[in-house]
Amino acid sequence: MEIVAGLFIDDVKFRKDDPAGPTKIDITGAYFSTQVAEYPVTLTPHLLVLLRAETEDGRSGTVDVRFVRRADGEEVGRHRQPQMISPPGSFFYQLVRPELSFDEPGTIDAVCEIPETGSKLVVPLTAQ
Repeated sequence: MEIVAGLFIDDVKFRKDDPAGPTKIDITGAYFSTQVAEYPVTLTPHLLVLLRAETEDGRSGTVDVRFVRRADGEEVGRHRQPQMISPPGSFFYQLVRPELSFDEPGTIDAVCEIPETGSKLVVPLTAQ
């Protein structure tokens, strides 16, 4: 299992133009920063993590997302969930909705990892 992409988003929808055709992903409002009116603030963004598995052996793994404040390296949240992608060669997604507290402007990195394969991606969220 490997991570294909990660984004903070407003919404995601899946559709098929033809019942026998491939699934299309409509992602709206992808962002890496947000404007904040006043601090302190708690944000609850949607993090979309897209996954894929090429082989039967790689279909299962754990999606581990640590939210780390960039300024001091403190872990401020964590999401960990096992996943199974079926069938092999398919894509899958994991939606994570953390509560992220900001006392001042700054960046929190979503460190997304599949420990079983070492696949890793960092997705920043900056509050301005």
